[in-house]
Amino acid sequence: NSILFRGVHVSKGAVVKNSIILQNVAIQEGAHIVNCILDKDVKVLEGKTLQGDPSSPYLAAKRSII
Repeated sequence: NSILFRGVHVSKGAVVKNSIILQNVAIQEGAHIVNCILDKDVKVLEGKTLQGDPSSPYLAAKRSII
């Protein structure tokens, strides 16, 4: 139930659920993304967990490194 735009890289072992991932986002190994909106050029580091509420998703600004 997620939308991934072009240029998104989801590494092996990463999980993306109920999220919108915009262009050129990199999600490294072991990361968990649930109920999130990640803007362009965001980088989610290895093993990080980002989780929002279904009615209030977690938002990551452009070019953030999390």
